[in-house]
Amino acid sequence: MSKPLLRAALLAFGLCAGQVSYAFKDPLDLPAIQAPKAAKALLLNATSLGSQVLLVGERGIILKRDFTTGDVAQGVKDNEGKLWTQAKVPVSVNLTGVQFVNDSLAFVVGHDGVVLKSTDAGASWTKVFDGIKANEQVVAAAKKKMDDMQSRYDAASPAEQDKMNEALEAATFAFEDAEAGARFGPARPMLDVWFKDANTGWVVGSYGQIFETNDGGSTWTLIANRLDNPDFRHYNGLYGDETGLMLIAGEAGRVYISNDFGATWTRSDTGYNGHFYGTVVTRNDQGQPIVFAYGFGGNVYRLGAGATAWWQLKSPTKESLVQGITVGKTALFVDQKGRLVSTDETGTVLKMVSAEEGKPVTGMALVNNTLVLSGQNGPRTIAMPR
Repeated sequence: MSKPLLRAALLAFGLCAGQVSYAFKDPLDLPAIQAPKAAKALLLNATSLGSQVLLVGERGIILKRDFTTGDVAQGVKDNEGKLWTQAKVPVSVNLTGVQFVNDSLAFVVGHDGVVLKSTDAGASWTKVFDGIKANEQVVAAAKKKMDDMQSRYDAASPAEQDKMNEALEAATFAFEDAEAGARFGPARPMLDVWFKDANTGWVVGSYGQIFETNDGGSTWTLIANRLDNPDFRHYNGLYGDETGLMLIAGEAGRVYISNDFGATWTRSDTGYNGHFYGTVVTRNDQGQPIVFAYGFGGNVYRLGAGATAWWQLKSPTKESLVQGITVGKTALFVDQKGRLVSTDETGTVLKMVSAEEGKPVTGMALVNNTLVLSGQNGPRTIAMPR
């Protein structure tokens, strides 16, 4: 059972066992509380554009700050004394991924399949998608696949049917599993988001969820059938750039690659069997991509320009790497203790560039020459290593 499902099951058990009686308000319909200590809460991801930084976290908390302008007149204070503005958010679920599309447009994803949109640089947000709508599409797609397989099976000869039994059983199980998940509710989280422009974007999440929009988030379409993920492994991280390159980092050491803005995908098995949380791309002098997949236990795998096989780099940390960014010709990673690991300019060597530890870290964004880290007990900043 996944962690979100396990937490929900334990909560349900506790309520029944203790016979607690009160009116339940769905977190998808409950606005985030404007909390004086919001900048000291658990924050789960960070992003930046220019001097603007957005942080997202538990119970629908979204914080914003302009590092050029400095402190706002009124705000919530972090442990370093910096003031942040807490955004108005229509949900109180945990938020896990965030992206600035341009100076005013941003998107956030989170638990219960939620997708939020802001058109005022993150000051206020509206819900444009959630796990209820996602479940409807997942169930419909699974039913269609099962029905199509059943039709082919019924039209086949007995000998052909023997060969199709396993596929039919798998399709039937997938449909039943989708129905069961929908009955349980919108419990499957979205984990990352990327938009190539104001209209076209993608969100990915647990159990092989991937949705696409072409109208700025007003409508979303399940495109799971484009990817080779028959066992519905989680998609943890999403990368994209203007060249059409898109990457999904997932479970079981898988990286999914598209070179045409998500129209077609290839599954690349790295030889690693653990979790990847994201990817970082640098480019050589010819503009060809060098891909780094990072994740659990400090693991980093490299796919060189034009290469077909992944190569594991020797990592200076055994702690999970939770975020990576491109800095010039190098890739910079932060582990869950806040230590920084970088490639050299050849992209073949990893080195520890900052061994300072702090509260657990979940994400990282670069603004000016400062790194903003999200994590336990709010944001903190560190100078970019020289």
